[in-house]
Amino acid sequence: MTVKYKLYQDKKKGSTYVGKWYARTVVSNVVGINELAEFIQENCSMKKSDVIAVLTELSTVIRRELLNGSRVVINGLGSFKVTISTKPADSPADWTPKKCLRRAKVNFRPETEENKTTEAYTRTIKILNGLKLEQLEEYKVTSE
Repeated sequence: MTVKYKLYQDKKKGSTYVGKWYARTVVSNVVGINELAEFIQENCSMKKSDVIAVLTELSTVIRRELLNGSRVVINGLGSFKVTISTKPADSPADWTPKKCLRRAKVNFRPETEENKTTEAYTRTIKILNGLKLEQLEEYKVTSE
């Protein structure tokens, strides 16, 4: 199994990196709760309907805990927390969510693991161990 990518060239006028090449991953499939339940059912003694019930309740409980200000940690996957982006106010008294809140979002931080070598110390995202990349198709340069 590999993650596919395509190359693209920065063509934004005024960009510091105009003309440079980058890669973007390409989503090859969308997996929903039913497919996840089928995959899990194949690896355990639970029925698909039981797995769907657990996954549905999991999303409900995660939402509730996020709305209560909790960080939700799922071992082997990572953690979720609410973050906000705000506009400044001149004083604490001037700051209100109605005037200053730009947006709220959920931040996901994947679980990482330490990689200790004699030369360096790094952390890698645990769920991506063994990641292999493959170019989806060769980029064809066309004359404009």
